[in-house]
Amino acid sequence: MTENGQPRSVVDGTDVDARAAAFLAAGTVPHVIEGERRQSRAGGERPIMNPSTGHQIGTVTSGDADDLDDAVRSARAAFEDGRWRLLTPREKETRLQRLADLIETHREVTGDLDGLDAGILRKYASFVSQASINALRYYAGWPTKIAGHLPPVGPDYTAQERIEPIGVMGVIKPWNGPGAFFNQVAPALAAGNSVVLKPAEHTPLTATYMALLALEAGIPPGVLNVVHGDGAVGSPLVAHPAVNRLSFTGSVATGRALAAAAAQTFKKVNIELGGKSPVIVFPDADLELAAVAATGSVWNNSGQVCTAGSRTLVHRDIYEEFLERAVEASKDLTVGHAFDDTADLGPLISPQQRDKVRSYVEIGRSEGAAVKLVGRAPETGGNYQAPVIFADVDMSMRVAREEIFGPVMSVIPFDSEEQAYRIANDTEFGLAAGVFTRDIARADRAADALDVGTVWINCYQVLDAAVSFGGAKHSGYGRSLGSPALEEYTRRKSVWSRRYAADPLR
Repeated sequence: MTENGQPRSVVDGTDVDARAAAFLAAGTVPHVIEGERRQSRAGGERPIMNPSTGHQIGTVTSGDADDLDDAVRSARAAFEDGRWRLLTPREKETRLQRLADLIETHREVTGDLDGLDAGILRKYASFVSQASINALRYYAGWPTKIAGHLPPVGPDYTAQERIEPIGVMGVIKPWNGPGAFFNQVAPALAAGNSVVLKPAEHTPLTATYMALLALEAGIPPGVLNVVHGDGAVGSPLVAHPAVNRLSFTGSVATGRALAAAAAQTFKKVNIELGGKSPVIVFPDADLELAAVAATGSVWNNSGQVCTAGSRTLVHRDIYEEFLERAVEASKDLTVGHAFDDTADLGPLISPQQRDKVRSYVEIGRSEGAAVKLVGRAPETGGNYQAPVIFADVDMSMRVAREEIFGPVMSVIPFDSEEQAYRIANDTEFGLAAGVFTRDIARADRAADALDVGTVWINCYQVLDAAVSFGGAKHSGYGRSLGSPALEEYTRRKSVWSRRYAADPLR
């Protein structure tokens, strides 16, 4: 039985929530278009692989431009006929809260689905699912509060500044946190838009399941559509003339190509890309706290997190002591199956990603980085990679400059505060940074000096639906979460009205 008293079933040798098993057993995972479960028009399918075992656990329909067009037409019709947009704000809030309640009830299901196709550890999957719940509860309160204003323009006219939904939103999600489905979708819905979402091709399960929960919660058919596939779906989503705005999370290379393609139809794009985030540890820091936070930021989800603190900058006065603490905090970590409650790190998403990470470990060795830790990982079965700590890294090395997206930590010494900021900013990325110090003035200077979208001081990877998140430089633009996200999914309209029969030329 689950914690909620639900029965369990076995999938690929693993005990999972029986509802998750039944969802997989129902057959090929479908698109959700116009509230219906649909297979691809051309009959395309692709396997769903379990990263923990390397086994196929099911199939998902794989679409193309025709399936995407069906979804966009459905979303456009839903927007234009007002089945969601014209509901009263209070009714929108009620249904979004109902959806949050449903996801809360089904969180063990979505967590298990994330474990099965994304390899996310059960304890981390709970955190990811909670992100969706938090986003829905936060944005459920907004429909009654999105309001324009009446600027003062004199006695002859009334001017209204209206805030309106934009139309059809295209959302492209990554594979490293499929359960955080509603981080981009919730503000789009709260603003009154329709959504077409393309999940990562590796991780289709949670997206379809949550879209079906949305229908149960009363989100009208066509308002939230899910289309599965690879670039054959993603490219036409970007190019489609009836899609008004895009939200993308993924790699820099893909984001650059997507932004260029979106410009052809003048679509605005909210882009969250990669990172090479620095964690700066000053001599007065609480070293135990800093070591645990810095290592944890790289080991979380096996390093497959855009905010991973993969560059740890440590003052030379405490460099050796910090390294000892970091190794001590990491040496007994276990790598294992997503459903192994004793595992600290799970598998990587695919054999290709595992091989990429291993190639970077060899690159670091060849560049002269000192290996302080290579942990233990299973040799067979899944896409496993042991945690690695490199010391004596400098910014000429590829392991210090390129996003690895795996459990590889590079520790870099510095001698002064100014040098720490120079090293931290010496990168194309600008997603996030961490600072560990007891000096309040120094913490404030660091927050000013670091060219990133988020700075954590004496903590790391803390998020809240009420606080916006986004990057700088090649880590993207636009903000998700918080009230600023609503600006990404709305537009302003100015409306002038004559109040008196005044001179028309006046």
